[in-house]
Amino acid sequence: MFNFTTAPQKRLLLAAIFAVSCAGAHAANNYGSTAPQTAAEKLIAVGPQTKYINVDNGETVTFVHGHEMFTWNFRTLHESDSFKLADIAPAGFDAGNVEVYVARDPLYR
Repeated sequence: MFNFTTAPQKRLLLAAIFAVSCAGAHAANNYGSTAPQTAAEKLIAVGPQTKYINVDNGETVTFVHGHEMFTWNFRTLHESDSFKLADIAPAGFDAGNVEVYVARDPLYR
């Protein structure tokens, strides 16, 4: 067990913990953010046969798998993007190996 007794050691430990905790959040922020379920424009059921999902940048979608669900507002940094659903899914949501394809916002096409 480590014994951090000095102030610099404690600050270093806290900085390391903060950096690790932000790493996953940063990746998700590149694709948008969570949203309230009431804001969803679309509901997508994710199952064992689901290979990919198409959404538009700016769209808010609720994903459902069994009894688990989450809602996401897509705001990518590029005109089009793709990534694994698992990159944004909360712990406990079985996203499998589903690929999300984000098309350019229809308002700017």
